[in-house]
Amino acid sequence: MNLGKVAALGIILLASRFTFADASYQETTQITGGSMVAPLKSMGFLSKSLRDMLAPNTTTTMVHGNQKAVVGRDFTEITDLDKETVTHIDNLHKTYTVVTFAQMRQAFQQMPKQMEQAQDKAKQDQAPQPQQPKSDVKTSFDVSVKNTGATKQINGLTAQEQLVTLQMHATDPNAAATQGPNAVTYVVTTDAWITPDPPEVKEIQDFDKRFGLKLMEGVDLSAFKAQMTRNMSQNPGMSQLFAGKPGSADAMTEMAKEMAKLQGTRVMEVTRMGGSGTGPASAQNSEPAPAANSPSNGSMAGMLGSALGGSALGGFHKKKPQPASDTTTTTTNSDGTQTTSATLMETTVQRSNFSQAPVSSSNFEVPGGFKKVDTPGYGAGAN
Repeated sequence: MNLGKVAALGIILLASRFTFADASYQETTQITGGSMVAPLKSMGFLSKSLRDMLAPNTTTTMVHGNQKAVVGRDFTEITDLDKETVTHIDNLHKTYTVVTFAQMRQAFQQMPKQMEQAQDKAKQDQAPQPQQPKSDVKTSFDVSVKNTGATKQINGLTAQEQLVTLQMHATDPNAAATQGPNAVTYVVTTDAWITPDPPEVKEIQDFDKRFGLKLMEGVDLSAFKAQMTRNMSQNPGMSQLFAGKPGSADAMTEMAKEMAKLQGTRVMEVTRMGGSGTGPASAQNSEPAPAANSPSNGSMAGMLGSALGGSALGGFHKKKPQPASDTTTTTTNSDGTQTTSATLMETTVQRSNFSQAPVSSSNFEVPGGFKKVDTPGYGAGAN
């Protein structure tokens, strides 16, 4: 390539830096309901950590040329493509850390070996577990994405509703007629309201693509991908909820495929986690809970009891009927059985205040007086 072409290419690249429009938007996440949350909200006194957990958590994402900042309540994270650095600012402790792209690339290369070592150590440290009784619980999964056809205005944008549902059905054929539910369904639903990508989102997505290309330039990820595949096969998706259940890996793969079909910006998402249990009505009012080592408790409750023990499962073991609430309902079926359903937790995420107004350069600077500290796992980082 001659000098004239090199100079022309340099001019084009330099000019392209000034063609990126400034853009910003806000994202607010809040736990908005559920049977696990309602009792906390009714308490007269909450610790600061609990108040923070229940309060809205808002972040502002903004880009300016080759810089991106994500500003939260207690932190700011700045990515600079020209300097090839990621700076994390801790507003509470008035400190900051800097990690270079080179350090991050090196960490990616070393991660598979470190993950393997950590897993080996965890196995060695794990105390021997008593052998669990064989379970005859049958599990199956359903995944669906439904376009409801509903539309509404959200934060100034017209959004269309898409309902994503993941269900795990479990039945215990050995459950005694008086020992609680013999069928439980755990459900995760995401009510997503989607709009075509606003220009501001496209600008931020473009920055993320440029960041990914520059960060991973020359990095061999084959070992990392292989390690992650092994981890997923051992503990697939929603790890603590469905890990080890037959069919869960396929369900998680299908879930990812369905979610990938949701094109556009999700201006609002309401995710609900809960479930339902079906069993004899008599068990709810008169029968005691099964013994800890009974087949029903050891299989059904042992599988989902930690999540539903206070609601869908536990409802069948109460000696007295519990009052209805907006998170737990009980219905009597035509065959005389009862079904108790509960929403354990509801989380709402909203994106708003999309703007292409100029972003101040001060958003990409470390405040005066803040002290630089070492980054855990990286050391001193960049200067």
